[in-house]
Amino acid sequence: MGLTEQLVHPDPRQREDAARWVAGAVWDPAAEEELAGVLVEAACTEEDPGALEAQLGALVAVEAGLSDLGLQRLGLIWPAPPVLDRLLARAGRLQVSAPVTPGGTATLTVVRCLRGAPRTGSRLRTPDGAWVVLERIELYGRAVDRLDAGSTARVLLSGAGARGLEEWDRLDADPRARECVQRLLAPDPRVRALAADEAAVRPGPWDDETGRRLCAALARAAVTETDPDALESELRALLRLAGFVSPPVLALLRGLERTVVPFSLRPYLDDLLDEWPPGDRVRH
Repeated sequence: MGLTEQLVHPDPRQREDAARWVAGAVWDPAAEEELAGVLVEAACTEEDPGALEAQLGALVAVEAGLSDLGLQRLGLIWPAPPVLDRLLARAGRLQVSAPVTPGGTATLTVVRCLRGAPRTGSRLRTPDGAWVVLERIELYGRAVDRLDAGSTARVLLSGAGARGLEEWDRLDADPRARECVQRLLAPDPRVRALAADEAAVRPGPWDDETGRRLCAALARAAVTETDPDALESELRALLRLAGFVSPPVLALLRGLERTVVPFSLRPYLDDLLDEWPPGDRVRH
């Protein structure tokens, strides 16, 4: 029986075990998309609490494979456990759908949620690269904590990018991690190296789930890397993000052929693999 069949097995314990197996591995992009689709189907019809918890946790491991429709369906699960709330907030995308009214240090406007479910306090990037904070969401005259896909609400935005917004502008919930993951798959090694550098250096720490996702993408890139400069950037980034490195990532890196690793890089890899458990490492 294949993994996808186990994810929809009649026995909830089989479904739970299969989901935990998904969560405990690093997947290539094609597998991420397939598994994400099956997990969404399973989670949206799941009645067993243990299986549902495992399925939602596994979605973090294949987050890059989630479609907009899949995210919309996940938004219907109520009440949403914290892991799902965070996943939907990370995927948030809003579009300004009315004239913008600047006022003092904040801006009032109407937005439509195109994807995910941003929450109050979310940071979103504007088209010109500036940042805004979603201070308040008002839906049908009532303040709410989150805005679901397909809904339109009046919002209050603050931050450097709020005053320059125009109608039809799109705002994305901190898309830098998604962009780094995508660029680590680029055919140009210079793009991959730059993506690794950007993953390791940012103002403020990544949250745990985003950090683990970046480490999985970096390890996946490193074990197939053919360019020495890009490989150095990927291994350096993994060392900088060592506090987020999970056992599945370490297992993947242990399969890296030492003969293809330049001699000068081997100490980085040894340092990364020899420390255990990863949670005890100091974050840089």
